[in-house]
Amino acid sequence: MSPSALVATSHSYPRLQILFHWLSVLLMASLALAGGLRHVLVKHASIEMRSVMIVHIGCGMALLFLTLLRAAARLAGPALPPLAGSGRAQRACAHAAHLAIYALILASCLLGWIIVNAKGLAIPMPLLGFEFPRLVAADPALVVATVRLHDWLGWACYSLLAVHIAAAIWHHVALKDDTLRRMSWRRRVPDPAPAVTDCHRCSPDTEAQNESLTPSDRLAS
Repeated sequence: MSPSALVATSHSYPRLQILFHWLSVLLMASLALAGGLRHVLVKHASIEMRSVMIVHIGCGMALLFLTLLRAAARLAGPALPPLAGSGRAQRACAHAAHLAIYALILASCLLGWIIVNAKGLAIPMPLLGFEFPRLVAADPALVVATVRLHDWLGWACYSLLAVHIAAAIWHHVALKDDTLRRMSWRRRVPDPAPAVTDCHRCSPDTEAQNESLTPSDRLAS
């Protein structure tokens, strides 16, 4: 992995975090489709319930561990400076929303793991040649008690994600800031410093002094 994938700039997140983010989006979309449309698809004989649930459970387990990796990368990686014009209350709301999304994803995926085990089933990984450990023993009563909570957590997570997406679009379209661009795979190049156009007014000594200044010193002068 290139070291640049772990490096943030003042305009974008590290490439690794961007990759984790968009993989999470893909997995959550697959989860929503497999979970929300499973009864419709099975009713119209478009697909078997077992196939739908394999997709749903597989995406859920992948999202669980990807979220743990995302959280570790966010904690270990550099923090981006706040956007210009963003107030303390706005930043606090954004941080709270991110933490809530992480918590809901982890809780919902863990609960789904428990439900599968409580039904007396294991979660295999045939491509890797192992199966995930069973968190609980088979217990039909536990299934009944946790399925509805799993659904509630899922709806809460998707509702918060809808607010998150709407806020990102609002920042991009209405405020025209870099909130959405920071999660873009394409690196944004900072605007170049304005060129000095009136050096003909400067004396030779002043011109020599200006040549010795760094770009930041020139902007500050």
